[in-house]
Amino acid sequence: MRLKPLTLILSTTLITLACAHNPWWEAERSGWALFGNNVTVPRKAKPVPLDLLPTAAQWGEAIYVEGWIDSVDTEHGEWMMISDGTSPPLTVLPEGGFTLPRNARGRRAMAWGRPLVARSVTESDGDVAHSSTQVEFVAQSILIQGFYGLQAPPPARFNPPARTQTPTTLPAPIEESAVEDTTPSSPSNAETQSTPETSDEPAKTAPSEEPPPAPIVDLPD
Repeated sequence: MRLKPLTLILSTTLITLACAHNPWWEAERSGWALFGNNVTVPRKAKPVPLDLLPTAAQWGEAIYVEGWIDSVDTEHGEWMMISDGTSPPLTVLPEGGFTLPRNARGRRAMAWGRPLVARSVTESDGDVAHSSTQVEFVAQSILIQGFYGLQAPPPARFNPPARTQTPTTLPAPIEESAVEDTTPSSPSNAETQSTPETSDEPAKTAPSEEPPPAPIVDLPD
């Protein structure tokens, strides 16, 4: 009879461990190399198959995908392509300017971000038209398996613009006395300032000098 409680406890523990299984968390604990932002992945998050990304692009939420790295940008490390063997390779673009090791081809990778529909291609085969949707994945964070042997990612060519911070306090009001009066003075004010003050007293004039008297000349008789 005592085996039933023990069996129940073991079953509950196994169920709990199965619910807590998260490949992203396990990859982080296993020493996978992290590139980009250190995001917080929900416990119940599961990798989305690559063939479901056209539908996942309409969800409007962040997801993560995993696959093998088919190729990497060998010049600047600004993109990589992953595949899961069941769908065409997916182009993964790092968001925010971070780059990837250029020798990561052939390793396992996980990418957290948002899928975006790049374009829809319609091909005609005789009378039958086939349409296909191409999706790109914009990744905020990328995990690559195997830390050892990876090259250092090349420096980013483009830095994202710095975010402007909104001030939390309003600036102090400026006193009116400290503000210079830049209003141009009107002509009447200018004339008033340049015209000297007048008084009721008559203006004083300098005394003029009298001319000397003419000399006396004797006239003939």
